[in-house]
Amino acid sequence: MRWQRRFIPMVVVLLAFLWPLLFPTVRALAQGEGPGEGTVIWNKNYTLEADERIEGDLVIINGDVYLKEGSRVEGSLIVWNGNAEIEGWVEGDVVVSGGDINLGETATVDGNVVCSLECTLTRAEGAEIGGSIFEGETPVPLPGLAWLEQWGVRVPFATPPNSMPGRWGDGGGLLGKIFRFAQGAATVLIVSVVAGLIALIWPQPVQQVAHTIERAPWPSLGIGVLVMLIAVVFIVGLAVTICLIPVAFLTALALGVAGLLGWIGVGTLLGKRLFSTQPGTEGEDVERRDAPLWTTGLGTMLLTLAAVGLNALFCLAPFAWLLVCVAGGMGLGAVVLTRFGTQPYEQTGSAV
Repeated sequence: MRWQRRFIPMVVVLLAFLWPLLFPTVRALAQGEGPGEGTVIWNKNYTLEADERIEGDLVIINGDVYLKEGSRVEGSLIVWNGNAEIEGWVEGDVVVSGGDINLGETATVDGNVVCSLECTLTRAEGAEIGGSIFEGETPVPLPGLAWLEQWGVRVPFATPPNSMPGRWGDGGGLLGKIFRFAQGAATVLIVSVVAGLIALIWPQPVQQVAHTIERAPWPSLGIGVLVMLIAVVFIVGLAVTICLIPVAFLTALALGVAGLLGWIGVGTLLGKRLFSTQPGTEGEDVERRDAPLWTTGLGTMLLTLAAVGLNALFCLAPFAWLLVCVAGGMGLGAVVLTRFGTQPYEQTGSAV
């Protein structure tokens, strides 16, 4: 069908666009044990004198930084649109975007050095780097397959967890809270906008998936969990063979596309329950004409907000995973039962 030829490439492009936003390749905060909340400097150069130290992260935005010999940053050094000249000690990572990095003879970096977006790294003899060096637009590691390195399986673009730059918000303090909040808000906004656009462009497949979840929630959940388990075993089996790793990647991408459509289907069902009707002039319920866009977008936003919000609260994080597993399983199962929303699901027997 013409719709099928257009749907899959479009969603793949959307996922490729969202991947760097949902899984950033550079660490923005320290993972050290220092209690400091960090220092942020805007639109000016900064020099850390000898024998001076900063607790937490040092973030320079639109400016250069110079760490003299004997200076110390008890966290990570992040420079956006500026240069970093380092002769002192950085206990965390050094991340520079839109500038150059110059490591002097007395420079010491305990973590990784990330030099991206028109960045040049110069390293003098004697400069010590405890982690890895990432230069240029480093490919995004495969977070779901990196653990295979522990079994000796080489996975393209995957690095051991201890040497790979972490995500935004891995550190503590005020900067950690800000970045975690920003990433969570961006995730909710992006997923809800994408859901609304997909519902606007392809309303019938989305409605078909949502209708199947409503009519057959338990078969959808069972099929979704089963497909997820089989897919994980299949992907791992392909990855172990080395030569079939591209097939494993494509399979994982297809599973992600199906999961995204299923999540949108659950959000559509939630949105229909909450926003699809409004009181009429005489008290009766009137169906909203803008339901395909707004009900899907708002419903998916609330669903994603619930998952992100619960995950942000440490004591309630298990409930977030439970929500993702149940809602994601139902959605994935409905996608499979409807062949990506292209045909209705007909129940052959009575539900138990």
